[in-house]
Amino acid sequence: MTIPDNSDRPGARIPCETRNVFGFSVAVSSVEEMSAALAERALEAEAPFLVAAADAHVVTLGVHDRDYGNVLERMDVICPDGMPVVWRLNRGLSSGEREACRVSGPDLMEALVRSNVQYPGLRHFLLGGDEKLLEALSGALKEKYPGFQLAGAYSPPFRPWTEEDLENMREAVASSGANVVWVGLGCPKQERWMAEQRELLPPAVYVGVGAAFAFHAGTVKRAPWWMQKNGLEWLYRIYREPGRLLRRYVKHNSLFVWYVLTGR
Repeated sequence: MTIPDNSDRPGARIPCETRNVFGFSVAVSSVEEMSAALAERALEAEAPFLVAAADAHVVTLGVHDRDYGNVLERMDVICPDGMPVVWRLNRGLSSGEREACRVSGPDLMEALVRSNVQYPGLRHFLLGGDEKLLEALSGALKEKYPGFQLAGAYSPPFRPWTEEDLENMREAVASSGANVVWVGLGCPKQERWMAEQRELLPPAVYVGVGAAFAFHAGTVKRAPWWMQKNGLEWLYRIYREPGRLLRRYVKHNSLFVWYVLTGR
């Protein structure tokens, strides 16, 4: 296992092998391993620890938008959320090298919430979505996982944020005593918020999970397992929400495939 150099990072990174995907260091792990590592990191949190879940859209956006690429480079861990990213991680492996597994935001969230039984000190905070979604999500998690400890939830305004808004978000997290903060603001907003606010955030593990809130709340149906496994979850999401997602997914998944084929 390769231990990353933490000297240029505000918070110490967890021991994790990484591989380069178009300039970004992406973790080679599993949902279970990453969940356990983040749980232990949360319980000893002395600084904000930022986690991004990168699918083809996130990686491609990071390549083309240098500002967003800089945001991704400020993450402590980038997980491979999407089979195209996993395939790239596993391309050209030599004998004895470990194959990467998909570590999606929704799966990581479920695993870490479930691990509250093993780590009773975990206190979760839900940041993002509207009040109705947060109520449905917290209720679903409490019902499915009896050990789940909800420290708090906050729905930010659906408009450009003022400095007062940002301060209110930080204060909501700080006053809750949470050590795991699920950031469901959508990409690229959630990663930008984590990176830009890092120096002001209270100590905790912050994980950008995008659509995981809607999936776990039951308001949006997730793709069947066979589609997830074969890299087709993006196609299912387009089918469910074509007006919002068609351009985004077709553009960035196509570019990512082109990068893989051309060896960029």
